[in-house]
Amino acid sequence: MKALIFTFCLTFVVISASGQHYEVDTLQKTGPLDNRINVVILGDGFISSEMPKFAEEARKFAAFFTSFEPYNQYRDYFNFFAIRTPSRQSGVTNPGNAPDAYPDQPVEKKDTFFGATFGSFIHRSVQVTRQDVLSSLLATHLPAYDVVVVLLNTRYYGGSGGLVAVFTLNETANTVGMHEIGHTLGRLSDEYWGGGVVGRETANMTAVSDEATVKWKNWLNTPPIAIYPYGSNGEAALWNKPANGTCQMEFHDKQLCAVCREGTVERILQFVNPIEKMEPDTTGTVDADANHNFKLSLLNPVPNTLRTEWRLNGRLLSVSGNELDLESRQIPDMSLLTASVFDSVGLSRRDDAKVLRTHSVAWKLKSSVPAVFHIVASADSLCAGEQLTLTAYGCPGTLEWSTFENAKTIQIRPSTSGSYQAQCKVAGKPTITAEASVKMLPLPKGAIAGGGIYYEGQTIQLRASGGHSYKWTGPGNFFADTPDVLIQNAGTANAGIYRADILSAQGCSVTAKADVKVDLLLSAPNDPQMPVIVSPNPAKDYISVETKLPGKSNVQLFDPAGRELISQYFEKKTHIKLNLAAGMYLYRFINGGRAVSGKVAVQ
Repeated sequence: MKALIFTFCLTFVVISASGQHYEVDTLQKTGPLDNRINVVILGDGFISSEMPKFAEEARKFAAFFTSFEPYNQYRDYFNFFAIRTPSRQSGVTNPGNAPDAYPDQPVEKKDTFFGATFGSFIHRSVQVTRQDVLSSLLATHLPAYDVVVVLLNTRYYGGSGGLVAVFTLNETANTVGMHEIGHTLGRLSDEYWGGGVVGRETANMTAVSDEATVKWKNWLNTPPIAIYPYGSNGEAALWNKPANGTCQMEFHDKQLCAVCREGTVERILQFVNPIEKMEPDTTGTVDADANHNFKLSLLNPVPNTLRTEWRLNGRLLSVSGNELDLESRQIPDMSLLTASVFDSVGLSRRDDAKVLRTHSVAWKLKSSVPAVFHIVASADSLCAGEQLTLTAYGCPGTLEWSTFENAKTIQIRPSTSGSYQAQCKVAGKPTITAEASVKMLPLPKGAIAGGGIYYEGQTIQLRASGGHSYKWTGPGNFFADTPDVLIQNAGTANAGIYRADILSAQGCSVTAKADVKVDLLLSAPNDPQMPVIVSPNPAKDYISVETKLPGKSNVQLFDPAGRELISQYFEKKTHIKLNLAAGMYLYRFINGGRAVSGKVAVQ
């Protein structure tokens, strides 16, 4: 793919390959093939007289493709071409031996260009069998392809995805096609279970079930995104998906879920650099005394989510937009001007988005203004444990840092506030020293209280402390931004790990967690097969525990957080003195291998 680059100047061209001549229709061309996603649409089972039908179907699908979210926001990032390959016979082969074959579809063998056929095991799984023909055609006609689509000339439902997206002209063709494109371009998994062979790590499929580390953790506060197992048993129970019945990767008549849109957007942005052109050219050194204007030509999504930052010698300039005017007196000799373009699209919440989606260009500048040797830090302050980048500018000789490194840019992870120096050494001239100060910000001393065992129906009470602001996450898409959290009428769905990001006023953060268990046993009524009487209830100064069971018994008393307060062994009957605050407490009675739990109120 993209081994060669062609320029198309006509609505369609005729290319000669191995003695064969096939028309290539240009359906949409927004830019050069080496900086676009090139979609090639092919047809199988269309005879020569049906080429106009194929061309129209290809045009309709390209239009639907670019109207479908999230592709519609990046319409200009795509080129579309269609290659007309007439078959000897009209239609698609149907072996008719799949257990789910359509009873009204004729069983027949068709001689077609790519040998497309319905499946022998799963009928709807249509495939192209003449892979050598397909590969040869692409290599000779459009080697710069990125996505291949094959339209099959039959009204019967079918589709498949992978290296090639294949689907029929069924009435659901467009949405089936986009589902298959999800596989081919987005590298997405089906969100229905198709057997153990489909279990693999993709953007929307994982074996991870921990809410803190699952790859779509940043979407868990956006219902209905959650962690749903593919099934309740077997291999399917080991794999998880982000949606359940609401995503196009499960049902083709739906839209892509938020997680699949994110995966698709990140794939699109891997192909295309939004910086189309820069002025002046970045090769060589630019004379800043003669050139004051710097400009970028960008490929904007719709709506435009591109953000541009300009930096001179590492220092952020207070200018926005794609054009910059600098006065020559602002530019010392040996300066470096950089422009960084970041796609801030909200369709993706990837933690590493800034790294993945930033494209930069740089101009080396010369000027009549003398060079100034200095150090620029990536930040004036940082939180304990973070990494800082230091870059030296304006040194025409060799560098030596106080860390004994010699590179222009170094990374440090300081433990305290302090200064870092670099020396610029030029033969025959005095050594120059530059310095940068770094301020270390402490992490907040955050903590969480309230974890432990709760009984069903109780109110879970959690409290975070030590911060200026808080961000909670937890089971069942739980989210809160207050220090105190109350979850009423607790059930097993509320059990799990609750995490609080505790932020200081300076923006430094620590994460604390609380493990909450909701014990159904603690809320269960006394077992009539194991009689025990706890009285009085409500109690005040004491409780009496009595059982008819033989042998030694044990009674335990817990506070609402699940902390054990009292544990006492007895036979038949015991009295327990209470010195407790008024409230509801939990008891657990154990005799042999049997246990009963309940509640007792203290006045």
